[in-house]
Amino acid sequence: MTMRKTNRTGNLKQAVILGILWVTLLAGNSFSDTGKISIQSAVDRSQITIGDVITYTVTVTRDKNVKVKLPGLAENLGQFEIRDYKVFDPVRRDGKIIDRVQYKISTFDTGDFQIPPIAVQYTIPPDTVKHVLKSEAIKIHVQSVVPSQEGDIKDIKPPVEIPFDWHPYVKYGLWGLLGLIILGALIYFWVRKRSGKPLIPVKTEPPRPPHELALEALEHLQHSDLLEKGQVKAYYSEVSEIIRRYIGGRFGVDALDLTSSELLRELKAIPISDEHVQLMTEFTELCDLVKFAKYNPEDEENQKVIDWAFQFVRETQIVETAGDEPAPVSEEPVEEGASVSAESATAEEGVVDFKRHSDGGNGATPPEDYKRDDLER
Repeated sequence: MTMRKTNRTGNLKQAVILGILWVTLLAGNSFSDTGKISIQSAVDRSQITIGDVITYTVTVTRDKNVKVKLPGLAENLGQFEIRDYKVFDPVRRDGKIIDRVQYKISTFDTGDFQIPPIAVQYTIPPDTVKHVLKSEAIKIHVQSVVPSQEGDIKDIKPPVEIPFDWHPYVKYGLWGLLGLIILGALIYFWVRKRSGKPLIPVKTEPPRPPHELALEALEHLQHSDLLEKGQVKAYYSEVSEIIRRYIGGRFGVDALDLTSSELLRELKAIPISDEHVQLMTEFTELCDLVKFAKYNPEDEENQKVIDWAFQFVRETQIVETAGDEPAPVSEEPVEEGASVSAESATAEEGVVDFKRHSDGGNGATPPEDYKRDDLER
C-alpha cells in the first residue's frame, strides 16, 4: 500500500510539473495546426503607472510559402490608446521568415486591464482559404502615482533672494561703448574726407620758402646747356616762369596767369620799392622780346637776364628775424658784395638800349604795331 501511494504521488507531481512547463511554453504564443506559422505577443513591462507608454510587439514566424496579413494601425487594443505604430522589414532566420509589428500604447485609467488577442490572417498556397491565427491576451496592471510619504501638500517656502546680476549691464555697456567708438571714427573720417585731408594724418615737412625754390631753380638754369644748344627761347621762358612762380609764392599774386602788363600793375600795388618794379619792367620786356618777337639776344643780355632774376629774388625775399617776424623788403639797392654781376648794376639805372630792337638789329624783326604791354608770357 505504501509503495502504491508513493508511486501515485510521484506521478501526480510529474504531471503537474509537465503541465506547468507546457503552459509556460504556450504562454503568449499560438501555433497553427500545420506548424507552418506561429504568432507571439509581448510587452516590455506588465506593470505601469498611469500615463506610461508600453511597447507592445507582435511577432509572426512563418514558412516561406505562407502568405500573411499583419495587424494594422486600427486594431482594437481594448482600454489602451495607440500612440505609435511601426512595421519592421521581414527577417530570414533558420529557413523561416519573421514578421514583426510594434505598437506604442498607453492608458489613463487605473486597475487591471488586458490587451486582447490580435488576429492574423494567412493562406497557404495553392489553397486560397483564409485562416485566422490569434495571439494570446496579455494582462497589464496600471496603478496611480503614489504620493510621497511627506504628503502632497507642502508648506510654503520662504521667498528666495535673487542676487543682482551685473552681467547684462556690463555687456550692454561694452556694446554701447563700442558703438560710440565706431560712430566717432565714422564722423572723424567723414570730416577729414570732406576737408580734403587724408584719413590718417601724415607728418609732412613744412613747405620750403619761395626764395629757396627760386634760387635753386635759377642756379640749375644758370648751369644748364640751353644757351650752348641754341635753345634761347626755352632759356628765357624758364627764367620768366621761375620769377613768376616766386612772385606768386612770395606776394600771393597769381603771376603765371597774368600778362606782363597785368603783372607789373600788380607789382605796383604790393609793398616793394620802385627800383624793384623798374627792374621787373626791364626783365619782362627783355623776356617778352625773346619769347614773342623772335629777338636774338647777345651774350651780355643773356647774362643780364639771369642776374636780374637773382637780384630780384635776393632783395625781396623774406628774412627771418630773431622773433620769427619777416624783415621788411629792402628799399636800398644791393651793395657791392651781394653776388650781383656788373651787368645787374647797369640794369638798376634803367638803361636798356632798345634802338637795336626797333631797327632789326641782331636778327629781331618786331612788327611796327608791337606793344610790349600786350605781350603774353
